[in-house]
Amino acid sequence: MTEDPVKQLLDDPRFKGKPVTWEVTREEYDAVRRAFLTQLQAGQVLFKPYTEDAFKAQVEKMLGVFTEDCVMELVSTGERWVRHEGATAFYRAFLGSFSETEWTPQATVIGPQGVLDVVNMTGTLEQPFAWLENVGETVRLQWVFYFPWAPEACKFKGETIYSIRPI
Repeated sequence: MTEDPVKQLLDDPRFKGKPVTWEVTREEYDAVRRAFLTQLQAGQVLFKPYTEDAFKAQVEKMLGVFTEDCVMELVSTGERWVRHEGATAFYRAFLGSFSETEWTPQATVIGPQGVLDVVNMTGTLEQPFAWLENVGETVRLQWVFYFPWAPEACKFKGETIYSIRPI
């Protein structure tokens, strides 16, 4: 009789304390979920017309769920925005690039490592963003966002956009 392959993997010292073996309590899960929903709700407010005061208030809510040294990264272009100041610049550029957006959630996975969120978006491109340059045209994109979790800070380490593909 052979040993259980899952037990073998989990007993491997290379995986001790790594994401494969992370345990999560209900409270820890709820903290990740609440941080994600806080960021999501503030972002949704800013995809509608807003004033500068509204932008500042909503971005403050969003930054409240990120570590001070957070990194926002658009992997497809290599662009990175660092710390809260950079995150603010990222959100200003991202949110200002689209209007009349409709978001359709495809999948959201919440766990001790963070959140993986896949959404389809339709909107009008208002200014160039990433590789998108056809200002005034409708864009239909699928976004894959990853929010890595920093358990010691009980906040996200940033936001990584791994892929944006036309749909």
